[in-house]
This record gives sequence, structure tokens and C-alpha cells, in this order.
Amino acid sequence: MRAALVLMYHQIVPEGASPGWVPAPLADPRYGVGQKDFVRQMAHLREEGYTILSLDSLLAPGAGDEAAASGRPAVAVTFDDGYETDWRLAAPVLSKFGIPATFFVATGHIGAPGMLTESMVAELSARPIFRIGSHGESHRFLSELSEEECEDELRRSLEKVRALTGQKEAEISAPGGRTSPRVADLARKTGYRAQATSRPGLFLPGGDPFSIPRLPVMSRHSLSDFSALLDPRSPATRRDWWVRSAKQAARAVLGTLPFGKGG
Repeated sequence: MRAALVLMYHQIVPEGASPGWVPAPLADPRYGVGQKDFVRQMAHLREEGYTILSLDSLLAPGAGDEAAASGRPAVAVTFDDGYETDWRLAAPVLSKFGIPATFFVATGHIGAPGMLTESMVAELSARPIFRIGSHGESHRFLSELSEEECEDELRRSLEKVRALTGQKEAEISAPGGRTSPRVADLARKTGYRAQATSRPGLFLPGGDPFSIPRLPVMSRHSLSDFSALLDPRSPATRRDWWVRSAKQAARAVLGTLPFGKGG
């Protein structure tokens, strides 16, 4: 395995929606990718011959060997929060192109307006190319909870994922990207297999499965932006990594900053 770029999506915005449309109060419009844009992005991955792996298989030994031969990182697709657009708009496109994806669901929001229902979660998990992960229960930032609260949040969400999907193992995505070594350790002890973060960078061979970096795909990204961000050497990618690293460093020093609800 050479390296892997893990993409982080949130809501898919339906055609004809008004500017700033969101499916639920949890959503941040900056993270909404247009329906046609999403189709173009998935088509681009296939047309350009990227090695596309599920997050689950990415964690397996030897994953991404084809990408290593090509000199490009493998790509994995993930979604955060658990909006009904995962099922209604994203899943059909992913199925059309045969692209696997992991949907990280805030389990306490299942069934709320604009969010996935239990039947939608079960249907997604029944498709071989899809997998359900946890995005916490309440979407509270895990690093800001007491140890007891964090353990309870992790446990209850994992139990819900297992009950709805029959999966024995699951990965977690830290809400808002707010995690810490303590949170990672609690997730490991609770029974999670890995943790996806909002940290910029590539997931490298031998990397920590509880600190998987991801690249957020935003509403502002054109197809050319998307293509550039897939190249770790491009100025666009380096700028994105620098900006996000600076924000996360400031957040660590100053506490929670108003960077939005996404993640």
C-alpha cells in the first residue's frame, strides 16, 4: 500500500434547491455538494482510473497495492451525520459507479426530519458496497465530554449500529473532528475498529487506524478543484492542508471556535 485519500462528504443537495438549503438543522450549508456535482465527481474517479477502496478494506493488510503501482493514492468515500440524502441521492449514484462508501450516522438523530430512518440505515447496510459507522449518538463533540459521558456516547451508538446492521465491527467518525488521544483510547476499548478524523493528510501504510485523516468535499469545490485536491502534490491540496492544520491548531489552543457544524 502506498497511501490513501479518504474523502468526507455530508449532505447532497437536490437539484432545484434554494441557496443555502440544508436537510436538517444539524447540517452546515458549506458542506452541501450539489447532486449534479456529486455525479460528476464520482464519474471522474472512475474515468480517471483511481483505485477506490472501502474504508473497511483500506484497513486490511495489503490494501491499495494497485494504487501504489500507479503512483497515486487510493481513494475511499465516507459520509458524516446520516442525512436522508445519503439514501435518496448519494446511494443510487454510488451504486451506478460501483463505488463503496461508509456512512457515519449520528444514531441519536435517526428518524428525525431530514435524517436517515432505521429502515434506510438497514437498507444501506444490506448492500455489499456500503457500510454503516458511528458518528456518536448526539453529535456532541467527544473531546469536550467527561470520560463517563464519552464512554456512554460511544457505547450507545455502537450498540445501535450493531442492532440495525448486524455488523460485529464498526468504525467511528468524530463529530466536528473533535477528538483526542483519550477519545481514541476510549473508542478502541469500547470496541470500535478505527476512527476517522477531520485531520488533513493521507492515510499512510502502518498509520494509526484511530487517526485516519480525511479531505472534506465542500459546496464551493468545482470539478477542477476536486481533481486538484485528489493530487497530494498540487498547490490546492497543500493550501487546504495548511489552512485546516492552522485552524485545528488554533482550536486546540483557544478552545472551540466557530468553524461550523460540519463533521
